[in-house]
Amino acid sequence: MSKIEYENDISGAIESMRGSDNRANVSARSDNRAYYNSRDVQQCYTMTYEHTAAADGQYSFYLKNTSPDKTLVLSSVGLNCDTADSRFKLWFVSGTATDGVTKTPTNLNSASSNAAAVTALHDGGGTTIGGLTADKEIDYIFVAVNTHVELRLFDRVRLGQNDAVALEFDENSGGTADAGGVVFFYFE
Repeated sequence: MSKIEYENDISGAIESMRGSDNRANVSARSDNRAYYNSRDVQQCYTMTYEHTAAADGQYSFYLKNTSPDKTLVLSSVGLNCDTADSRFKLWFVSGTATDGVTKTPTNLNSASSNAAAVTALHDGGGTTIGGLTADKEIDYIFVAVNTHVELRLFDRVRLGQNDAVALEFDENSGGTADAGGVVFFYFE
């Protein structure tokens, strides 16, 4: 029997095993696309957002793809809210975002220095994001008081160059509330 050489995915070392020239020895590992993107391309990100004293109809965060050649893929949005049960809506938006606080997304591959090609804003404690038109509603979700909910998008929301999304704090049962959370996305 001859030896078959292969590269170990974990250690990177060249290893060998006895095998037959007439038989294929196959192994596979299957993870989600964000995992491979973070490991291989190093373009997987997270962005936290805060929206203190959120009122109905205000935007909690805004995210626009400014990459000249890559698609931004939105994986999920985590939502938290205190004070009142609330509803959030995720929109495709147009227009030029005004105000808001600039956010720098974190690369989830800590060894990478790649920066996200985005315009990222959040309310940040009272600087309301304006200038946007809500074009198409993507999804909405209810969040009970003092809970965390995840809006799982399963890599289906894709933003081409200059496309944008925004999360609207749509309504609550008690005036204003402190909202916040996290957005997970990657480029391909």
